[in-house]
Amino acid sequence: MTFPTLSLTLSPRPDGIAVRYVLQAPSIPAGRTLCRLPIVIAGIPGVSVRAADLHVTDDLGELPLREEDEPPTPSWAYRRWCATRDSVGDVTVSYLAPVRAVDAATRNGPLFDLRAEAGGVQGAGITFLALPDTTRDYAITLRWEGLDGGLGVSSLGEGAVQVIGTVDTLLYAFYMAGPVNTYPAEEPRSFSMYWLSEPSFDLVAVAARIERIYQVMCDFFREPAPGHRVFIRKHPYPGNGGTALPRSFMFGWSDAETPTVDSLASLLAHETAHNWPRLDGDHGDTAWYTEGTAEYYSIMLSHRAGLVDDTEFLELVNERARGYYTNPLQTLSNAEAFELFWKDQRAQRVPYGRGMFYLVDVDAKIRAASGGRRSLDDLVLTVLERQRAGEKIGVPEWLDLVTDELGETARRDFAAMGAGEWIVPASEAFGPRFVREEIRDHVTELGFAIPSLETRVVTGLVAGSAAELAGVREGDRILDGPAGSEIARGSLERVSLTLQREDRTFEVAYDPSGAEVRSYRWVAVDGRATG
Repeated sequence: MTFPTLSLTLSPRPDGIAVRYVLQAPSIPAGRTLCRLPIVIAGIPGVSVRAADLHVTDDLGELPLREEDEPPTPSWAYRRWCATRDSVGDVTVSYLAPVRAVDAATRNGPLFDLRAEAGGVQGAGITFLALPDTTRDYAITLRWEGLDGGLGVSSLGEGAVQVIGTVDTLLYAFYMAGPVNTYPAEEPRSFSMYWLSEPSFDLVAVAARIERIYQVMCDFFREPAPGHRVFIRKHPYPGNGGTALPRSFMFGWSDAETPTVDSLASLLAHETAHNWPRLDGDHGDTAWYTEGTAEYYSIMLSHRAGLVDDTEFLELVNERARGYYTNPLQTLSNAEAFELFWKDQRAQRVPYGRGMFYLVDVDAKIRAASGGRRSLDDLVLTVLERQRAGEKIGVPEWLDLVTDELGETARRDFAAMGAGEWIVPASEAFGPRFVREEIRDHVTELGFAIPSLETRVVTGLVAGSAAELAGVREGDRILDGPAGSEIARGSLERVSLTLQREDRTFEVAYDPSGAEVRSYRWVAVDGRATG
């Protein structure tokens, strides 16, 4: 089969990436969309490009464009550019995608934005590539120019790449160019890591851990074509985290919060799992599965493979349990949580905990119903194999699979999960060596609006809260403090802030314990976990 060509050339510069691509005879009618680009996506701004910045030509010369902003959704807002006449022959589009300026006050979020770092540039195509709005397949060629001895690499490969795919192949890929460091140094590389700033952690140890879990996951998910790329970004602001795209992910770190090998191994195992389980459909409807399976399999497969012992396994499980049962937004419905997803980091954590403990519960019930002959694994692998065969598998198909195993109660359990009802898996849901205990815990209460940690100005101060009693006041400037993700995860036992009020700088610290709630944890049956 012959496909039309899309030839993309990227030329990195200190202030951005010069983008140029040629579409083979796209025959765009007057008034139809040539290309589009997010103004903002998942709370992250796209590059600042307007119609005057785009240089578009075809066989007749300049092709003028009309600019339109699409109606925004809770997840994104797009800008599109439409042809003002019929295109003739090949169409060439060129523009400069400028880097985003970031500093200590920048809010942490998905690692999509195009940035300058340590003499290079890096980011995801979704925020800087203005490409056609189409699902057709192209014969894609990606080339790099102007590297001056450096390296250009993407999720698709190092240097020049040729691939058959839709524009999403380019959009949902990471890019890094300049004085890029690589691990391992030798080729060929089926598992690779890339970075611009020298990490403050033991990168070789992290690489060894994540390469091992990647191999375990490839075996479990029956990966037909292994190959994985990890991109590392340094943040100028507090907060770590990662973002997964097909066959790759990027994680960030900062001097303010230097990660440990163990914490990175847990994060990267989660992001690695994103290569496989997913459901087709809108993010708000399927995030419980995407994030829940990543949480579940990052822990379970690591434990099954002996990469973590029983003690470490229980620490990971109970960290997730605490984050789930103490998150006050877990009682929101999926739709309600999605509305707040990019506004409140506690809402972002909802599908992680809800999804994981729903899947733990489903697994325990399937094992019990089948006498141990079947498990959640059978359903997840069935979904994956059917998708590989070209089938669309969404929530309805998932419900059919679970109902086949458990009967109509499966549909009631799913509806309860989606409505925000608490999920309490069976005591031995994690196997006969572990049992569940009910405990009393506390909601993590910052005492003011969590987004204040990103805006660096205290807003929404709660009267009578521990924060107010410690001396925090509305309007105080936050010079140093925890990341919002730490509050959202419920992982902080003490909040320490450096504040500025007028010409005075001072420190406060307090216990962020809020309302008491019922929670659960799992312990070893004999009181001892294998170490």
